This record gives sequence, C-alpha cells and structure tokens, in this order.
Amino acid sequence: MSTLATLALAACAESSASDAGLDAGAITDAGADAGAGADAGQVADAGEQRDGGEVADASVDGGTTPLSEVHFIGRFEITAPNDARFAWPGSSVRARFEGTELSVSLDGTGSDHLDVEIDGAVVDVLTPSAGSGTYVLASGLAAGQHDVAITRRTESFFGVTRFRGFSGAPLVPTPAPARFIEFVGDSMTCGYGVLGPGAECPFSADTEAETHAFGALTASALDAAHVAIAYSGKGVVRNYGGDTDGLLPELYLRTFADDASSAYGFDQYVPDVVVINLGTNDYSVGDPGVAFEEQLAAFVGVIRGHYASAWIILASSPMLTDADHAGHLAHLQAVAGALGDARVRVLDLASQDGANGYGCDYHPSATTHAIMADALEAQIRALTGW
Repeated sequence: MSTLATLALAACAESSASDAGLDAGAITDAGADAGAGADAGQVADAGEQRDGGEVADASVDGGTTPLSEVHFIGRFEITAPNDARFAWPGSSVRARFEGTELSVSLDGTGSDHLDVEIDGAVVDVLTPSAGSGTYVLASGLAAGQHDVAITRRTESFFGVTRFRGFSGAPLVPTPAPARFIEFVGDSMTCGYGVLGPGAECPFSADTEAETHAFGALTASALDAAHVAIAYSGKGVVRNYGGDTDGLLPELYLRTFADDASSAYGFDQYVPDVVVINLGTNDYSVGDPGVAFEEQLAAFVGVIRGHYASAWIILASSPMLTDADHAGHLAHLQAVAGALGDARVRVLDLASQDGANGYGCDYHPSATTHAIMADALEAQIRALTGW
C-alpha cells in the first residue's frame, strides 16, 4: 500500500478529538469535538453564553429551534451577550430589531472593514476607529421590524474586532440559520483584490472583500450562513514563496488566526458543507508533489473528525493554469480516491480567463468569482438537495 493510501485510511479512521497530526505534530486538535453530535447548521447565539452556558431564550416549534436576540455566525470568543471578539473573514453578527434606527458599539483596529446590511441589502462599509466607539447603522427607517447584519470583509491580520452590543431599539428573538457552509482557503476565499481595478493594483484593505468572493456569493445563493477560515498566502505544505511558517492547517485550529494560544473548541457551529480551496500557494515555487497529497489527506481527516457528516468539497485553483492546474486537480483527485470517503468530492474550477479581467495582483475579478460561485452552487445543490 502506498504512503498516501496508508495515511488516508488512518485519517478517515480517526474521528475523535485526538486526530493524527501532520508531520508528527504540525496539526493537533485544540479541544474536544463538542459540536460533532449537534444538528447540522447549528450556530452559536448569545443565549448559549448566559448563566453558565444555559440557553435562556425562547424557542419555536415546541422548543426544537432555539431563538436568540443576537446570532454570532462563525468563530467568536464570547464572554457575554454584548462582548464577543472575532477576526476570521465572513464572520457576522446578526439580529432583528423593532424601531427606526440602530447603533452598534465596537472595539475596532482602525483597519478592519465591516459590511453593514439592513433588511438584506448592504447599506454601508464600516471601518471602526481604533479603540471603542458607537456607530449608527441605520436611521429614518419605516416603523416595524428590521434585520441587521455586520460582516467582517477583511482578513485576520487586520486585527481582532470586538462587538459590544446594539443600541437604539429593542431586539426581537429570531431562529438561528438552518444551513451553514465553512470555506477553507487562501487569498481567493478572502476576496483579495476583488474590488480592484485590474491586475496591477497592490493589495489593500479597500480592495479586499470576502463578502464579494465566491464563498459568500455561493452561501447567499443557497440561503446559508457561512464563515471563511482563510488567510492570504497560506498553503498546505508551504506558503507563498516556499516558507512553512503557520500553514493553513495549523491556523485552522484557532479562534484567532494570529494567536497560537486561541484554541478553537469546534462548538459554535456544525457545517453542512466544507469547501477547501488550497494549493495555489503550494505551487508558487513548483509542484509540491506527493507531500501535498499526504498533508491534504491528513487535513481532511482532521476536518472529518470534527464534522462527521459534512460534505467536503476539494476545489481546484482558478489562479493555476495549464500544467499546474492539471497537476493540482490530479492531486485533489488522488486524495479523494485514497480517502475513500463517499462524502468527499472534487470540483474543478476552471482557470481564470483574462477576458473576464483580474483583481489586484492577478487575483480573480468579480466576474470570475461569480463564475466560481455558480459552479460551486450547482455542486452543493446536487449534493444536498438545497
């Protein structure tokens, strides 16, 4: 039996919190898989943090679906209903309020960017000042109930945002989202440069928007909540340029990507689908070879250990072309075949076409992200029946 097949079988067999690490310890589980037995799509809400963890909110359907005034979508460090820190792109805080205006109190970094959404439409991009502040999200609305969401569009290295609560109107309890997708990736998943005018523009917070990237577009089309566990320049066996410091599978185990002590407990949501788009940076200095397959198989084993029934989709990289694109796809197919997991699939996302333009630094344009989202949406619908 090949090295890959042996490792893949071991990865599939491991389904507890003691999953085998990569490279004899590069990946180790940070905590017990507290969410493995939860209903698919479950997300954390403020009520779960009250009174020693009891859910204090009302429920619908005779108690089967918990209601909460505030929903924290993604990975959060929650110490009170109005004290929650977050940093992964796509993380969002959602609520419903009764009234004509609403404000939010935040501790910002001065460079983190947040989409403000009212009743399903983005109305502003908020860049909180460094330190504490209160910001008007909406005013002059029609009387009645309205939905609000603030979603982090910039990635983790812009610092940790702290939610300090809504004010200006009473909140109305609502159910948690019924569907959840976790996107695991690099700069493409982060929306690097998607708002840029072309290939020659450099990276900036103003041109990065996870909320405009293929993952967010796919989730929106499927009426699913989502988070992006993604970080620019990161790979599976090596990062952009060849270094191996802080590979994405290591960061995946954290609540905050840049804080090695922030072990995530895998207890805040259970995704129905996990989409992995990694490998572009591994190819930055050439084909990473069988090591990529071995490490990716082990990483999928770690994910499967936490999410026993999720569909896991391995997506090829549109930023790779010709032989590299074909090689990357072949590696993904080899991993899926060796794992023998019926709920692991491969999706070939076509190489980006210059006719559709580019984002900054030759990253996918908004048009290419939409094409990627269409292909991913079709596969997820076929797998899930959504």
